[in-house]
Amino acid sequence: MFEGVWLTLLGSVASALVSASFIPQIIKGYKTKHLGDVSYLLMILISAGMTMWIVYGIEKQDLVIIGANVATIALNMILLGLKAKYSK
Repeated sequence: MFEGVWLTLLGSVASALVSASFIPQIIKGYKTKHLGDVSYLLMILISAGMTMWIVYGIEKQDLVIIGANVATIALNMILLGLKAKYSK
């Protein structure tokens, strides 16, 4: 169905959308200073899964997989930091 450049484009857009999904929560948490509804377990599981995807991407030598998951972990860590900061 998709080959070459189109497959890479599809993967790039998909990864950008998944990574961007964290941004509204980060903005809302920063503005409201309330992240009580955000689960630590969710963030830990997402980070563990993303780390495994990075290893997979390295093994496959796929920069889209690696980049997307590094970006998502970074956003997840920002969210985790905000939760820790505002949970005090």
